Amino acid sequence: MDKRIIAAALIAAAVSGMAAFAIFALILRPVPLAIEAVDLLQVADGAHIGVCQNKILMAVVRVCVSGHQITGVEVLEHKQSYMDQAKRIARHIVASQSPDVDAISGATLTSDTVKKAVENALRRGMMQ
Repeated sequence: MDKRIIAAALIAAAVSGMAAFAIFALILRPVPLAIEAVDLLQVADGAHIGVCQNKILMAVVRVCVSGHQITGVEVLEHKQSYMDQAKRIARHIVASQSPDVDAISGATLTSDTVKKAVENALRRGMMQ
């Protein structure tokens, strides 16, 4: 077989593989999320679990509420390589008493996913 044909086939296979990888990465890339305000006066005291699945990024949090205040946010599950940023955004949420806080620089999608999980936990804890 001609070496040029083999080289062309290898190049075509490499280009096809890279294109498939790029498309796959775009499809699974987490997206920015809208964070909505939650009225803490409507949230019951206790520990509330919230989950947010943002394509391949997932956060599970436990939000503790007492006296209509967020007393703690524990990140139970998150991608290990971004866990420090996830815990940092959790501390910001407690300090501001709202999931609607500024994202951590360089970790916007992690921040959004944790903030949405906290919002979901607070919504689950709303009194009927």
